[in-house]
Amino acid sequence: MIIAHRKIERELRTGFSLKYKRFSSFIDSGVLWDNVVTTVNNPRLMENIKFCNDVMKIPPVKPFLLANKLENYPMTKEDNQAVGAIFGFIFKDIFGYKNQESMSCRINTIKTASRFFDEPIDNKIEFEEV
Repeated sequence: MIIAHRKIERELRTGFSLKYKRFSSFIDSGVLWDNVVTTVNNPRLMENIKFCNDVMKIPPVKPFLLANKLENYPMTKEDNQAVGAIFGFIFKDIFGYKNQESMSCRINTIKTASRFFDEPIDNKIEFEEV
């Protein structure tokens, strides 16, 4: 499957708030949201985040925060959960991963985060710019 980056952003803007009503106010909310949009529209960064999840078994939240230099950004508990939900939506609802596991992920105020696995066998994801 080839995923155009604008598709990820479009899916986040339309589908995320329907599934995660609690976090619907996160969309267009400021610095964290802006960095999510920048990230999903960067093919190389998304490939690296996916590689970290799949091969290195590092939850996507960690490389996201590090790549965007947000490891010391003041985040609330709600911010932590919203960013986790965003990556859950991307990996499970857009990329098609079937399972997730909570792991230690000490960065910023985050102590645990999910990594995703059981990507469909026929779902080799390639990113392309539009």
